[in-house]
Amino acid sequence: MQWGLVGRRLGALEPERIAAVIDIIYRSGRHSRGGRLFQMLMVDHEGLRNALGERLCRRVYLASLEMGLGRVSRLFTDLPPRRSGFAGYDKEEEAGMELLSLGLRRSMAKSPVKDTLDRLLSDPDPVVIRHLLDNPRITEREVLKIASKRPNSPEILRLVAGHRKWSKRRAVKKSVALNPYAPPRLVIGLLEMLLLQDLKEIATTRTLHRQIRLCAQELIAEREGAPPAGETF
Repeated sequence: MQWGLVGRRLGALEPERIAAVIDIIYRSGRHSRGGRLFQMLMVDHEGLRNALGERLCRRVYLASLEMGLGRVSRLFTDLPPRRSGFAGYDKEEEAGMELLSLGLRRSMAKSPVKDTLDRLLSDPDPVVIRHLLDNPRITEREVLKIASKRPNSPEILRLVAGHRKWSKRRAVKKSVALNPYAPPRLVIGLLEMLLLQDLKEIATTRTLHRQIRLCAQELIAEREGAPPAGETF
Protein backbone atom coordinates (compact mmCIF):
# COMPACT_ATOMS: atom_id res chain seq x y z
CA MET A 1 0.00 0.00 0.00
CA GLN A 2 1.54 3.32 -1.13
CA TRP A 3 0.67 6.96 -0.59
CA GLY A 4 -0.13 7.44 -4.27
CA LEU A 5 -2.96 4.91 -4.12
CA VAL A 6 -4.24 6.15 -0.76
CA GLY A 7 -4.09 9.75 -1.95
CA ARG A 8 -6.11 9.01 -5.08
CA ARG A 9 -8.79 7.07 -3.22
CA LEU A 10 -9.18 9.41 -0.27
CA GLY A 11 -8.65 12.54 -2.35
CA ALA A 12 -11.76 11.75 -4.39
CA LEU A 13 -13.96 11.94 -1.26
CA GLU A 14 -15.44 14.83 0.67
CA PRO A 15 -13.59 15.79 3.89
CA GLU A 16 -16.34 14.36 6.11
CA ARG A 17 -16.23 11.08 4.25
CA ILE A 18 -12.43 10.92 4.50
CA ALA A 19 -12.62 11.43 8.27
CA ALA A 20 -15.29 8.74 8.59
CA VAL A 21 -13.35 6.23 6.48
CA ILE A 22 -10.15 6.74 8.47
CA ASP A 23 -12.06 6.32 11.73
CA ILE A 24 -13.66 3.09 10.50
CA ILE A 25 -10.30 1.68 9.42
CA TYR A 26 -8.73 2.46 12.78
CA ARG A 27 -11.63 1.05 14.78
CA SER A 28 -12.05 -2.17 12.85
CA GLY A 29 -8.83 -2.70 10.92
CA ARG A 30 -6.32 -3.39 13.70
CA HIS A 31 -6.70 -7.14 13.23
CA SER A 32 -6.58 -7.14 9.42
CA ARG A 33 -3.47 -6.96 7.26
CA GLY A 34 -4.84 -4.07 5.22
CA GLY A 35 -5.74 -2.14 8.36
CA ARG A 36 -2.28 -2.64 9.85
CA LEU A 37 -0.63 -1.52 6.61
CA PHE A 38 -2.79 1.60 6.56
CA GLN A 39 -1.87 2.38 10.17
CA MET A 40 1.83 1.97 9.42
CA LEU A 41 1.46 4.32 6.47
CA MET A 42 -0.36 6.93 8.57
CA VAL A 43 2.63 7.22 10.90
CA ASP A 44 4.20 9.32 8.14
CA HIS A 45 2.60 12.73 8.64
CA GLU A 46 4.57 14.30 5.80
CA GLY A 47 3.44 11.54 3.44
CA LEU A 48 -0.19 12.15 4.41
CA ARG A 49 0.18 15.88 3.85
CA ASN A 50 1.80 15.39 0.45
CA ALA A 51 -0.79 12.82 -0.65
CA LEU A 52 -3.84 14.92 0.21
CA GLY A 53 -2.43 18.43 0.06
CA GLU A 54 -2.38 21.08 2.78
CA ARG A 55 -5.86 22.43 1.99
CA LEU A 56 -7.63 19.07 2.06
CA CYS A 57 -5.77 18.02 5.21
CA ARG A 58 -7.01 21.19 6.91
CA ARG A 59 -10.59 20.50 5.80
CA VAL A 60 -10.43 16.90 7.04
CA TYR A 61 -9.06 18.12 10.36
CA LEU A 62 -11.94 20.59 10.78
CA ALA A 63 -14.48 17.98 9.68
CA SER A 64 -13.15 15.45 12.19
CA LEU A 65 -13.45 18.03 14.98
CA GLU A 66 -17.07 18.76 14.05
CA MET A 67 -17.81 15.02 13.92
CA GLY A 68 -16.18 14.40 17.29
CA LEU A 69 -13.58 12.05 15.82
CA GLY A 70 -10.65 12.83 18.10
CA ARG A 71 -8.62 9.89 16.88
CA VAL A 72 -8.77 11.26 13.33
CA SER A 73 -8.22 14.92 14.21
CA ARG A 74 -4.99 14.04 16.06
CA LEU A 75 -3.65 12.45 12.88
CA PHE A 76 -3.97 15.82 11.15
CA THR A 77 -2.08 17.84 13.77
CA ASP A 78 1.64 18.58 14.01
CA LEU A 79 2.52 19.56 17.57
CA PRO A 80 6.15 20.23 18.60
CA PRO A 81 7.96 17.63 20.73
CA ARG A 82 7.73 17.90 24.51
CA ARG A 83 11.47 18.41 24.61
CA SER A 84 14.11 19.69 22.22
CA GLY A 85 17.88 19.83 22.42
CA PHE A 86 21.16 19.19 20.69
CA ALA A 87 21.44 15.74 19.15
CA GLY A 88 24.98 14.47 18.86
CA TYR A 89 27.80 12.55 20.47
CA ASP A 90 27.58 12.61 24.25
CA LYS A 91 30.36 10.20 25.20
CA GLU A 92 33.88 11.55 25.42
CA GLU A 93 35.35 8.56 23.60
CA GLU A 94 32.95 9.12 20.67
CA ALA A 95 33.07 12.92 20.51
CA GLY A 96 36.03 12.83 18.15
CA MET A 97 33.80 11.36 15.45
CA GLU A 98 32.29 14.78 14.83
CA LEU A 99 35.74 16.05 13.88
CA LEU A 100 35.62 13.74 10.87
CA SER A 101 34.12 15.10 7.67
CA LEU A 102 30.44 14.47 7.06
CA GLY A 103 31.22 12.62 3.85
CA LEU A 104 33.60 10.28 5.66
CA ARG A 105 31.08 9.55 8.41
CA ARG A 106 28.40 8.79 5.83
CA SER A 107 30.78 6.41 4.11
CA MET A 108 31.75 4.76 7.41
CA ALA A 109 28.06 4.11 8.16
CA LYS A 110 28.05 1.64 5.25
CA SER A 111 31.02 -0.27 6.69
CA PRO A 112 30.76 -3.95 7.66
CA VAL A 113 32.99 -3.30 10.71
CA LYS A 114 30.81 -3.51 13.81
CA ASP A 115 33.02 -1.35 16.03
CA THR A 116 32.90 1.45 13.47
CA LEU A 117 29.11 1.27 13.31
CA ASP A 118 28.78 1.33 17.10
CA ARG A 119 30.75 4.57 17.24
CA LEU A 120 28.31 6.22 14.83
CA LEU A 121 25.07 5.42 16.68
CA SER A 122 24.91 8.92 18.22
CA ASP A 123 25.67 10.78 15.00
CA PRO A 124 23.42 13.85 14.51
CA ASP A 125 23.31 13.55 10.72
CA PRO A 126 20.11 11.87 9.40
CA VAL A 127 21.92 10.48 6.34
CA VAL A 128 24.47 8.73 8.57
CA ILE A 129 21.63 7.24 10.61
CA ARG A 130 19.75 6.17 7.48
CA HIS A 131 22.84 4.34 6.23
CA LEU A 132 23.18 2.66 9.64
CA LEU A 133 19.54 1.53 9.61
CA ASP A 134 20.05 0.06 6.14
CA ASN A 135 23.31 -1.65 7.09
CA PRO A 136 22.86 -5.46 7.32
CA ARG A 137 25.33 -5.56 10.22
CA ILE A 138 23.05 -3.48 12.44
CA THR A 139 20.83 -5.39 14.86
CA GLU A 140 17.75 -4.40 16.86
CA ARG A 141 19.99 -3.71 19.85
CA GLU A 142 21.74 -0.87 18.00
CA VAL A 143 18.49 0.48 16.57
CA LEU A 144 17.04 0.67 20.08
CA LYS A 145 20.06 2.73 21.15
CA ILE A 146 19.33 5.19 18.34
CA ALA A 147 15.59 5.28 19.12
CA SER A 148 16.04 5.81 22.86
CA LYS A 149 18.85 8.40 22.66
CA ARG A 150 18.14 11.66 24.48
CA PRO A 151 18.47 14.37 23.31
CA ASN A 152 17.54 13.32 19.79
CA SER A 153 16.31 15.00 16.64
CA PRO A 154 12.74 14.61 15.32
CA GLU A 155 14.08 13.79 11.87
CA ILE A 156 16.17 10.86 13.13
CA LEU A 157 13.27 9.48 15.15
CA ARG A 158 11.06 9.73 12.05
CA LEU A 159 13.65 7.75 10.11
CA VAL A 160 13.61 4.98 12.71
CA ALA A 161 9.81 4.87 13.00
CA GLY A 162 9.35 4.81 9.23
CA HIS A 163 12.09 2.37 8.28
CA ARG A 164 10.87 -0.50 6.10
CA LYS A 165 12.49 -3.10 8.37
CA TRP A 166 12.75 -1.64 11.86
CA SER A 167 9.29 -0.03 11.90
CA LYS A 168 7.85 -3.55 12.14
CA ARG A 169 9.59 -4.26 15.45
CA ARG A 170 7.39 -3.65 18.47
CA ALA A 171 10.35 -2.82 20.72
CA VAL A 172 11.53 -0.16 18.27
CA LYS A 173 8.09 1.43 18.00
CA LYS A 174 7.76 1.47 21.77
CA SER A 175 11.21 3.01 22.21
CA VAL A 176 10.39 5.86 19.81
CA ALA A 177 7.01 6.38 21.49
CA LEU A 178 8.65 6.74 24.92
CA ASN A 179 11.19 9.29 23.70
CA PRO A 180 10.06 12.82 24.71
CA TYR A 181 12.04 14.24 21.78
CA ALA A 182 9.80 12.45 19.27
CA PRO A 183 7.13 14.57 17.51
CA PRO A 184 3.73 13.93 19.17
CA ARG A 185 2.08 13.30 15.80
CA LEU A 186 4.61 10.56 15.07
CA VAL A 187 3.98 8.90 18.44
CA ILE A 188 0.19 9.17 18.13
CA GLY A 189 0.45 7.22 14.88
CA LEU A 190 2.55 4.56 16.59
CA LEU A 191 0.26 4.10 19.60
CA GLU A 192 -2.37 2.30 17.56
CA MET A 193 0.11 -0.52 16.89
CA LEU A 194 1.34 -1.03 20.45
CA LEU A 195 0.17 -3.57 23.01
CA LEU A 196 -2.06 -2.72 25.95
CA GLN A 197 0.79 -2.92 28.46
CA ASP A 198 2.82 -0.51 26.32
CA LEU A 199 -0.07 1.96 26.24
CA LYS A 200 -0.40 1.80 30.02
CA GLU A 201 3.27 2.63 30.43
CA ILE A 202 3.02 5.53 27.98
CA ALA A 203 -0.15 6.88 29.61
CA THR A 204 1.70 7.30 32.92
CA THR A 205 5.03 8.60 31.59
CA ARG A 206 5.07 12.26 32.60
CA THR A 207 7.96 13.21 30.36
CA LEU A 208 5.73 12.68 27.31
CA HIS A 209 3.46 15.27 25.70
CA ARG A 210 0.03 15.56 27.30
CA GLN A 211 -1.74 14.76 24.02
CA ILE A 212 0.22 11.51 23.76
CA ARG A 213 -0.81 10.46 27.26
CA LEU A 214 -4.46 11.33 26.62
CA CYS A 215 -4.44 9.40 23.36
CA ALA A 216 -2.95 6.38 25.13
CA GLN A 217 -5.65 6.60 27.81
CA GLU A 218 -8.40 6.64 25.19
CA LEU A 219 -6.96 3.61 23.43
CA ILE A 220 -6.68 1.76 26.74
CA ALA A 221 -10.33 2.52 27.52
CA GLU A 222 -11.39 1.41 24.06
CA ARG A 223 -9.56 -1.90 24.30
CA GLU A 224 -10.78 -2.56 27.82
CA GLY A 225 -14.32 -1.47 27.01
CA ALA A 226 -14.45 1.27 29.64
CA PRO A 227 -14.66 5.10 29.54
CA PRO A 228 -11.24 6.85 29.67
CA ALA A 229 -10.09 7.81 33.14
CA GLY A 230 -9.41 11.45 33.89
CA GLU A 231 -5.83 12.63 34.23
CA THR A 232 -4.48 14.73 37.06
CA PHE A 233 -1.82 17.28 36.22
